[in-house]
Amino acid sequence: MACDIKYAMFCWQDQYGSENAKANVFVDGVQVLTEVEITATSDASPQCVTFEVTNQTDLGSGRSADIKVVLTNEAYVDADNDRNIWINGLYAVDKETGSADYSSWTSENGYAVITDWTDTGNFIHTGGVVPSAVSGSQIASDWWAGALAASSGGSFWHIPVWGDDSDVGTTMTMPLETSYQPAAGL
Repeated sequence: MACDIKYAMFCWQDQYGSENAKANVFVDGVQVLTEVEITATSDASPQCVTFEVTNQTDLGSGRSADIKVVLTNEAYVDADNDRNIWINGLYAVDKETGSADYSSWTSENGYAVITDWTDTGNFIHTGGVVPSAVSGSQIASDWWAGALAASSGGSFWHIPVWGDDSDVGTTMTMPLETSYQPAAGL
């Protein structure tokens, strides 16, 4: 069955020069954001970037989505003077058939319409879902397996998006599943 899915991606930048990092975002090869500006500069207070795709397969169906982020305004002088983007959270929420709103099982209100996309407590049902793969032009092929092993396989991790001449960017393969099932009757 087809549905609409909204993503919330938490990220920040290594700022360099007079402009903020900018990114293009793709879902399964389709560009959904162009030149989105990343203004946050710390993992302690990341920026929430949201984007929506329509007519997708429902969450919980065993499907995954490839989320690609490309840094569009690379600036590099040396290791201390380099513009990058870092991602430390990605959540997906689908609409119920016929609904105009995105709802989720939340930490405070049970099943509720999401109005604050910056509150990670609104994504309990997809909390703990981490990418099954991460790849990029400057990411070693075994990096993600090592990151998962270092975090006992359960933490999202800080995923880098470095600039590259061919716009390969960084691709995260995200399972579109739910990891939280409320108790019966809730």
